[in-house]
Amino acid sequence: MAWGKRWSWRGRILLLVGLAAAGFLGLGLLVFGLRLPPIQWEPRERPRQMESPDGTYFVEGQDVTFVRFEQGALVFRAATPTPTLIISSKITTLAKVILQNVHPATLPGAIGPVRTDGLTRYYEFEIEPGVGFLIQPRFDRERASFRFAAIGDTGGGAALEHALRRAEELGADFLLHLGDLEYQEGDLERAALALNAAKIPTFACIGNHDFHDGFDLVHKRFAGLIGPRNSVFDLGGVRFLNLDTAADTWPADGGDRGVLMDTMLASGFDPAQQLMIYTHRPLHDPRPNDDDDDDHAIGHHAEVEWLLEGFKKLGADALMHGHIHETHFDQIEGIPAYIVGNGLNLPEPGPASEAGILIGEWQVKTPQVVLRIEPLYSTQ
Repeated sequence: MAWGKRWSWRGRILLLVGLAAAGFLGLGLLVFGLRLPPIQWEPRERPRQMESPDGTYFVEGQDVTFVRFEQGALVFRAATPTPTLIISSKITTLAKVILQNVHPATLPGAIGPVRTDGLTRYYEFEIEPGVGFLIQPRFDRERASFRFAAIGDTGGGAALEHALRRAEELGADFLLHLGDLEYQEGDLERAALALNAAKIPTFACIGNHDFHDGFDLVHKRFAGLIGPRNSVFDLGGVRFLNLDTAADTWPADGGDRGVLMDTMLASGFDPAQQLMIYTHRPLHDPRPNDDDDDDHAIGHHAEVEWLLEGFKKLGADALMHGHIHETHFDQIEGIPAYIVGNGLNLPEPGPASEAGILIGEWQVKTPQVVLRIEPLYSTQ
């Protein structure tokens, strides 16, 4: 290639850098989708399947994420109340599996644990070649009702522990955490310990603080310790949809979130089933302000429009968000939207206002989720 006399070495280097950057961005947009800030490709999800440390058996999971190896066992964390693990092997061997974040009231299924410690179940059994073994804890199908709580922006310390206790006190079967477990270094590790020690399971969406800290890609630790960035599960007559709004997505329908939304739209949706959507950043900031810099909604307007269009097509019955450190109820084109992002119990506007935690309840006899906001700190 003839560069010409006018091209200095500095100019050539800058041109190559520019071409490389353009190629990076183009590939990201076409194949993966881009996230920003900081600008990066869409992160890969944590694996849901893994081979045993000695290579003798294989575990394939649904609605779980692989956490780590522990003393010869494979450790998985349930990402929904209805996890499934399928274990297979080519030789006769002893399989060891640990499953975290499982409600104590769930039934064991075909294979029961040899030991249960709070939300953690320990499995150990002999497996034969060519035979699949199924670990599938489930709530009793005859159950007449269930209750959940939702709160965001607690960090990973004492405020999170209080939110877990308060949710249990209010009768919740599980907690939906609305993001931002990490406010300081080590918070995600502390949060993982608190969640494993709790009495009810937690299913979390990823917050902006859980996604990045400058160029520290915090989302890798979130995925390994807490759960997936996008997920969906059904319980009773309700579908819960968790979507990643931690950082802007370009294009709006790119990445894993876009794939999940396309799958749900293509498969159709039963209008009799309730749809609860939980994300970190809201579509709209209900607080009065005249400065876009103070707006804590999703900043990419095309993304807001794409999400809202999808929510309406799916027939969303309610939206739940954190991010704003206050408690609000809003309406987004007729869809009820709750912001319960004051997990840190910061002062709220108004003389009588206090931090709230959202409670939702579903019953067979009245198959519609009833939502209400309770004080985060008991008034008794």
